[in-house]
Amino acid sequence: MDEATYLSSNVDEGYSPEAISNMENALEEFIVSLLDIKPEDANIAVFRGLKVTIKGRPRRLAELGNVESPDDPMKIELMIYNKEQIEKVLEFIKKNGFPAKNEPGSQFIHIRVPKPSRMQLEELGDEVIRRTTTACTRLMKIKTNTGLRIRAGMEKEYIDQRISGVALKKIDNALERITKEMKIVGVMKRRSILGSFFKTIERDDADIVKIINKRIKLEKDKIAKELQQRIIDETLEAQDQSTNKVETKNIKHDEKKKVEDSNISSDLI
Repeated sequence: MDEATYLSSNVDEGYSPEAISNMENALEEFIVSLLDIKPEDANIAVFRGLKVTIKGRPRRLAELGNVESPDDPMKIELMIYNKEQIEKVLEFIKKNGFPAKNEPGSQFIHIRVPKPSRMQLEELGDEVIRRTTTACTRLMKIKTNTGLRIRAGMEKEYIDQRISGVALKKIDNALERITKEMKIVGVMKRRSILGSFFKTIERDDADIVKIINKRIKLEKDKIAKELQQRIIDETLEAQDQSTNKVETKNIKHDEKKKVEDSNISSDLI
């Protein structure tokens, strides 16, 4: 029996399943945490943080009105609570580099958000790196805590050395696999944020990029093969339908001919 079969078939311990489940949950939570990092939000965050002086007191724009972007994250609607402040806020927004306009009599100021700068995108990329590092550290803590529990179980003779070895091996394998997947997800997120500005920074970025490119190629090949097979299936289906139509037409023709021949025979009698 090889090692992989032995490890998968040995179920005499409950330590590794719990640890692996916790690691997989950590991966899912990490992926979800990256969803709120969006390039288009970079300038919106800057906009929300702007402070305008009203009656000698600095006030954030979010305090003076309702900030929303209902249709497009690059277009902001600011509804000013106090109409008397509209002109002052409008000029302030323009001076800070945000194209803005206000229709006469309306409480809404419409702001167009510029695309984020390279520096802003790189800051978001750095945030992804920080979250990736934190998530990977969390995996190590799960392994360490489980290892301590296994050691305590051996000391109290709940499990023997053979079982503990199996459990630790499973956890090590899961740690390596899930850590790698976390780093892949992190690099993919950075690439999606930075676009042409993306560059390898971390030590294993270059190797991970190769893995991502390979996955993309395999996915494209899979899609191409599925499309090719679909075309073949549709062609064969069309041919079958055409053949069935011809056969149906011939059957109807033969039946009609039989009826005509029968009528002729009847007339002769």
